[in-house]
This record gives sequence, C-alpha cells and structure tokens, in this order.
Amino acid sequence: MEKNIEKLKFPIGKYKAILEFNFSRTVQDIKTLESFSKKLKEAVKGLDKTDLKKTYRDGGMNIAQIIHHFCDTHTYAFMRTKHTLLENNPSVKMYEVSEFLKTPESNVLDINDSLNVIDGIHAKWVSLLKTLSEEDFKKTYYHSARDKNIILHEHVGMYAWHTKHHIEHIKMDKKKYITDICKETFINHLITSAPFLMVRLLGVEPR
Repeated sequence: MEKNIEKLKFPIGKYKAILEFNFSRTVQDIKTLESFSKKLKEAVKGLDKTDLKKTYRDGGMNIAQIIHHFCDTHTYAFMRTKHTLLENNPSVKMYEVSEFLKTPESNVLDINDSLNVIDGIHAKWVSLLKTLSEEDFKKTYYHSARDKNIILHEHVGMYAWHTKHHIEHIKMDKKKYITDICKETFINHLITSAPFLMVRLLGVEPR
C-alpha cells in the first residue's frame, strides 16, 4: 500500500541531487526549463473546469492547483537564482507549499494568469541561465529548512526535475478521469441493457 502511495506521489522517482558540476547536464536542464511552458500548455489543452478539479490521488493537488503551484515555486526559484548570483551564499526565504495553496488565487479554476506568469518567468530565467559561467553555477545559497547549502547548478537540476514531476501528475489526473468516465459509461450500459440481456440469455421477461 505504502509503495503504491509512494509511486503516486513520485511517479518519475524522487529527486536525486548531483553535486558535481557537469556542463552538458546543466545545459540539458536549462533546455528542460526552456521547453516547460509549452509542454505545460499542451498538457492542459482542452481541459474544462471539471477536468481541472481532478486529482491524481486522495489528498493530492488538483490540476488547477498544480498550475498555481508551478507559478509560485518557479517564481521563487528565479528569485533565488538572482540572489545567489548577487550575494555571498544568501539565506533564501522559506515558504510552505500547503500554506500557499490556501490563498484565494490558488484555488480558482481559471489558470490563464498563472500560465502567463510561468511563461514570462521561464523566459527571463532561461535567458539569465544561458549567460552564466561555470563559476556562476558553482555559487550557493543557504536553505534553512534543509540546513544545507544548495549549489546553483543543483538548484537548476532540481527544478528541471520538478517540471517533469508535476506534468506527470497532470497526465495521471487526465488518465484517471478518462478511466472513471469509461467505468461510468460501462456501468450505465449494463444497467440499460440488463432487461434485454435477461430476455436473451435467460428467456425471462423483466418485471
């Protein structure tokens, strides 16, 4: 049971930090961040407000909340990048994801504003990352909740993983919704067909 819940929470696996800098890997991570906004829009294309309420597991975020969560966390990620470049190992501000999801704008089903912010933030963030040197990517910030220094290239890798992590959740939400619809359709078909099946199979007229 716990393994199943873990698989639902982390469908692509948990993030594993890679502390040694590798330029090629970081370039790939930047490309992932660059293509993210387009992939996210494709993932939610055609979804209506009923779809956006769907969750991939009990207690999980619905699709709309995932979009708003991306907006919040990736805005923070961009700002942490700038602080890291401009300050000496800054202690970055913490926030609680669950608390951020309690504010009104994180609970609306209109996701366009968040999608627009994500589009702009990622354009600026990627534009900045493409100008950085190896020495820049080795700079750090202090994460008080983890009580550790985070290397900037590790930070970029973590958010590249984060994009894939929640897009997979959206795909799971959509798949679960389609499965539920198919089940409901099948059950309704059985109910409406029952009288005819009774006559054909048993020669019994329904009463």
